[in-house]
Order: sequence, then C-alpha cells, then structure tokens
Amino acid sequence: MLHEILKRRPRRPLLIPALVLIAAVNLYSLFRTYPSESLDISCRAYVRHVESRLDGTYELELKTTEYGRILYRGTQDDGLSLGDTISVTGYLKVYGEPSNPGEFDYGGYLHRRGITGVLYADSITVLNEAPLAVKTAAGIQKLFDEVRSASLSCFDGEDKALAAAIFTGDTSLVPVDVTRAFKLSNCSHLLAVSGTHFAGFLMILSEVFSAFKVKRRAAAPVYIIFCIAVGTLTGWSESVTRAALMSIVNFMSRDYISGMSLATIILAVKDPYSLMSSGFYMSFASSLSIRLFGPRINALFSKTGMHESLAETITPVIAATLGMMPFWDRTCCYFSWLHLITQISASLIATIGCVFFIPCAITGLPFACSFVLKLLLSLMNFTSSYSLGGLSSADLTPSFRYSLFILIALLLMPHGMLRHYLIRPSIISCIISLVIMIIGIINAPKLTVVFIDVGQGDSSLIMSGDTSILIDGGVEEQGQYAVAGVLDYYGISKVDLAVATHMDEDHIGGLRYLDTEGRVDTMLTCFDLKAGDIIYVNEDIRLDCLWPYEVTDGGNEDSVVLRLTYGDFSVLYTGDIGFQSEYELIRIGAPVDSDILKVGHHGSAYSTSTEFLEAVSPDISVISVAQYNRYGHPSPDTIARLNDYGCDIRRTDLEGAVIYEI
Repeated sequence: MLHEILKRRPRRPLLIPALVLIAAVNLYSLFRTYPSESLDISCRAYVRHVESRLDGTYELELKTTEYGRILYRGTQDDGLSLGDTISVTGYLKVYGEPSNPGEFDYGGYLHRRGITGVLYADSITVLNEAPLAVKTAAGIQKLFDEVRSASLSCFDGEDKALAAAIFTGDTSLVPVDVTRAFKLSNCSHLLAVSGTHFAGFLMILSEVFSAFKVKRRAAAPVYIIFCIAVGTLTGWSESVTRAALMSIVNFMSRDYISGMSLATIILAVKDPYSLMSSGFYMSFASSLSIRLFGPRINALFSKTGMHESLAETITPVIAATLGMMPFWDRTCCYFSWLHLITQISASLIATIGCVFFIPCAITGLPFACSFVLKLLLSLMNFTSSYSLGGLSSADLTPSFRYSLFILIALLLMPHGMLRHYLIRPSIISCIISLVIMIIGIINAPKLTVVFIDVGQGDSSLIMSGDTSILIDGGVEEQGQYAVAGVLDYYGISKVDLAVATHMDEDHIGGLRYLDTEGRVDTMLTCFDLKAGDIIYVNEDIRLDCLWPYEVTDGGNEDSVVLRLTYGDFSVLYTGDIGFQSEYELIRIGAPVDSDILKVGHHGSAYSTSTEFLEAVSPDISVISVAQYNRYGHPSPDTIARLNDYGCDIRRTDLEGAVIYEI
C-alpha cells in the first residue's frame, strides 16, 4: 500500500536542488568577510551590470579582484558601458549596522547582494572597451531604456514619478513623502516591478489565449517573448528578473512548486547572490505560503459564511502576510482591517494600471493611467495617516513573532505526525513569549532619550508616555531621512514640541523640514525661550531653560541650554555654546549639574572647558558629530579634557544613535 501511495505522489526532482542551492549560498555568506572600515582603493574593475535611471543617473556594479563587487553611481556623461574594463581610484565606503532606530539596513542590503561597499571615485580610466557581443547587448538595453523613457513621456509631474516606479520599477523620481506613504500602508512592494505587475501586464495576453482557446504549449513562445520584452523594458532589475522568471515557469509548469524550484535554479545560475536578497526570500515565502496555506485559509473563511468571491480576494493577502512573518525584521508591517483592505485594493488598482499602461504609452493618452495613479496615491495618503500609533510588527518581540508563525503554520497544516507532536510545544512557546512581551510592555521606560545620529549636527528626541519633544533636527536632509525615520519607528506622527537651540542650519534645518511637513505641533527657537522658562513634559519630567538671558544674533553663544530632569536623573543640552557662555553659567551659579552632558558644539576645541566639566560633573558625555568632518570635530583637546575628568564618552560617529531608557 505504501508503494502505491508513493507512486501517486507528484515527483518534484527540482525542489531538493533548489533548497540545496539556497542553503549553500546562505552558508557561504556566513563565512564571507567584508572590510570593517571604509578605505582608499586603486584597482582594476569590470563593469558587470548597469542600471540606468530617469533622473539622469545610473548605477554600475563593478567586479574587482581585491574587493569583490562594488557599486558606483554616476551620470550619463561618464561614458562607461557594460563590459568595460576600467581602472578606478577613490574612496570605498563600507556600510555597517544602521545608525538610528528604524533606519534601513543599507549595509545588510548590499552584503546580501554580495557588494562590499559604494565607490566615491576620484578618477576612472577605461582600459579596454567591451567586446562586440557585450556592446551589442548594451546597445539593445540602451534602446529599451529610450523606449521606456518615451513610454513615460506622456506623463508629467507626480504622475510621471509614480508611473515610472509602478510600471518600470524606477523610483529615482519618487518624492520621499510618497515612498513613506506606501511604506506606512504596507504597499512598498508596489514601487518595484513584481509578480503583481506582471499579472497586470500579461492579463490581456492571458485573456486572448483563453478567448481563442490557445493551448498552453502553443502559447508558450508568445508568452515568453512578451515576458522578455516587458523585462527588458523595465530594466531587468533583480525584482523584474525574479517576477519574469516566476511568471514564465508558472505559466509553463503544471506543478507550482516545481516551477518555483526551476526559477530559483535559474536565478542562482544568473547570480547566486540573488538567493540572499530580502526580495527573493519574501517573494518565495509569500508565494509558497499562498500555495500551501491558501486553500486552508479559504476553507476557514467559507465556514464563517463569507461570500466566496470575497474570501478568494482576502485569502492571498493574508497567506502572503503570514509567509513574510519571519522577515518582518527587515520591513515593517502594520496590522488593522484598514491596512488589509488597502493592500487588497492597492494591488487591484496597480494591476488595473498595468493593464492600461501599454495602451496609454502607445497612444500617448495618459488619462486612464493618470486616474488610476491618483486614486492609488490618495489611498496611500489616507491609510498612512492612520498608521503611526497603531500596532505594527515593530511592537512584537522576535521570539513571539517566530513562535506565533510556527503555531499558525502548524494549525493550517493537515492533521499528521508533525502537527501532532509539535502543536503543544508550539502553543507553550507562544504563551511564554507573549507573557514576556506583555511584561516588557508593562515595564516600559518612563523616559526615553535618543541622541539621533544626524551626522555633523545635533538632534535629540525625548519621549515620555504620549508626549514627545525634539531638541534640534540636524540639517534639512537629516530631518527628512534620519529624524523622520526615528519618529516613524517610535510611532510619532507629530512631535508635541520642537526646540531649535539656535539658528545654525545643522540644528534648525531638519526642524524646518519637519514643521513644513506638518510633523511639529509647536516650535520654539532661542528667540522664544530665555533663562528661567520651564517646559513641563508631565508631572514628573521637566525642562529648565538656563540660558540665554538675552539673545543677540541667534548664533552659537545664544544657544538655548536646557536641563532635563526626572527624579534624580538629568541631562544637560548645551547647543553650540563655547567657553564664554560656559563661564557665564558658572558665574551665575546655574544648576548645570547633570548625569549626562550633551557636549557643546560637537566637541569643538573651544567648548567644554575643564571648569565647566567640574560644574556639570557628568557620568556620561555624548558628542553628536559626523565621521571625517571638515572641522576636525571632536577636537583632541576636548577628548583629552573629557578623559582627564573620567566620564564615559559616547559618540554618534562611532556608534550611531545613543539611547537611554529610564
């Protein structure tokens, strides 16, 4: 009988090789080492991949003997082409861990692509031009790039930026606020060409095959050619390659698992590192989850009396979300019925847009696509406005997330030996991790102080309960990226109060940006505060303004000096004051004694005098400063004074954001 069962089981000879390839590539990555620090380089390189963008830039992936793969971003004027052998000299920036909470792990993203770092070139010389065959391929790709650009020429403004992202995978024109809206709506995947997009592009083709009853074998060549044309038009990025291959093998294969296995093997042959990318994992896991758990989820919905068409619409979204649970540490997922409805609606809208795109591009009449894009953006803006403050994957501990995933997967499995023996341990593990997470929530810190890494500037976030105060915001770009990202991470849509200690751009620039974006309730500067003012965070926490008594020009010596106190704990914020203001604070007997000192003026040689250190008597000093800045901060003299005093020195340029929870 067992022999008969085995004979009836579908054979999937490609599944094991695919799994072995995935395991081998990831095992190799564990032992591969990357330089720990950025360095100056001079070497030969081979241009192995070129990705052009609509903003006039391109990204080259270079292959070197000494440093492996490296990235170089340039302009079309550089005259480099696929297949060129070049000599490069410059600075290779190696990215480490994210420097701020919630920041995208760019270093991890590069390493998963097998890339060591990003090249900032001093000189590039072409040694050997590409062979004729490679030149021909590059010429064909350039032609398709021009076709892509022409296909988007009927759009303008915001429509063009969104059309370029959704229909061709080029996000170079997309504003930061639009990217953020898609992220907070759980729809970031729509800004990269994926299986959803290919389903839209190919929908008309599939309908034609069905209408004329074209058999799969006869339709396959047309389907493949169409997929290749769409892939070439959209630039053959990693996500496009993956989506095209998945579409082709799934169309031709009767067995979905075998089709995915074949696509995995082809991807590995093209580029083994593609099996390490987050996109591959999430695409593979979500697709597999839809096939494995979708029928069971759909059956459960049917038992509740839900309409069949509604159940079939919701099921893939829930199954895909379940499949991506192990990878929520690389992204953020928000949980609510609004987000679920948005995901379903947005995917449908994007698919319809893909159906309309080619006819709109051919005719030069963008009205149908423009309507769809405006509808999609309105939906993203609406949903994102309700995201912060709600439950997200960032609120779940890793142990609870993994144990919950295993438990749900077991519950959705058919009854069998595996489920029988693992279900009880899984339930116990899930309960224990839930209890630990709840205890952590109950014992959440009363006060959290984050010294944000904004490079050569200052920014500190103070949080207690539902109240948030931001002191300085770095330059405008840092406010746009670093500070806004930290606020999103902590679920803060709008800070209650922002204080610009003085008017220098590296302090007020980021706050000005956040205020313009509506993310600041009240903003005060050194012209609004004076010594003696008190800001009450709540009944236990306050900020006392110790300086200035009189403002002159809003420069360094006019910096607002604030002392944060909570019980016996205190932090002194000194802006960019120098010896002159420090001396005045000591002379008037200001209560500067504090546990933590935010070192003045980024560690300048003319701040943080020995006398001031003795008056503050800090246990910890925090220096907000950028690596390799042109000012030479922090000064060796200042570091020497801090060391002589004996306090611990924390630096944002060395360790990223400095966080204290009380």
